[in-house]
Amino acid sequence: MDNNKFIWLTSYPKSGNTMIRLFLSTYFFTNDGKIDSFKNIKHITNFQNLILALDNVPTYKDFQKDFTKICPLWIKAQKINAKKIKKSLLVKTHSFMGKINNYPLTNKEYTKGFIHIVRDPRSVIISNMHHYNLSIEESFGNITDDKRFSLGTGAPVPEIISSWKNHYISWKKYSLDVPSITIKFEDIITDPKKNFLDILKFLQKIMSFKIDERKYNNSIEAVKFQNLKKLEQNIGFDEKLYGNSFFRKGLSNEWKDSLPKKIQNKIEEVFYKEMIELGYL
Repeated sequence: MDNNKFIWLTSYPKSGNTMIRLFLSTYFFTNDGKIDSFKNIKHITNFQNLILALDNVPTYKDFQKDFTKICPLWIKAQKINAKKIKKSLLVKTHSFMGKINNYPLTNKEYTKGFIHIVRDPRSVIISNMHHYNLSIEESFGNITDDKRFSLGTGAPVPEIISSWKNHYISWKKYSLDVPSITIKFEDIITDPKKNFLDILKFLQKIMSFKIDERKYNNSIEAVKFQNLKKLEQNIGFDEKLYGNSFFRKGLSNEWKDSLPKKIQNKIEEVFYKEMIELGYL
């Protein structure tokens, strides 16, 4: 029996994961590629929800004392759910792809492939600041923290995220083991037709389906940033934490006008090699 049924949709927080989840859920889980709510995004579940469905999951307080209690549950959740999945399952994660206490997040046995969304860390730090209601200095500390993890009452099992650098390197390394595609958030903003099509063509190779051009075009229109922002204004979006809206600006280079030069220089110094590699410097 094949267990490699998980297709990961991975990104560092505030890098465009939600927009791609909405595109894929609109394309795969509507009849015509049109939406009037955010309900279809639930079809691409957060990996944390699969863990929460396990028996005897440690409590929120247990995880507060030791967030690494999550690690033995990673493969366990995939092993149990693989039996229930007919063909494949798209799963969202912000976790870094690595081992902690010798427990891996996933492996070749369970992974069919992954979509890796990356974003300029100078933009990530601004978006991260607004989403989590941090100062710019706190946000800088956040994205450079190798031990960063998230745990909240609304998401009572932790995600081990690490720094922007470690997160990027960990998934890049995993791309040597399983099929994958890396997409830059900035490219999605500047040329959505090409980049969303690239994602579908990648999925086509590992899922086997025909691309419906009309539905594809409708899905692109549905997830244009201004359309998502307007929909959120009308009906709200339950993934918003702080600020006036989740879909705030959707700009590729907002940092140029709002990032203090001192912080910009620090980011470019700490992430220099990776930013060069991705074409951000």
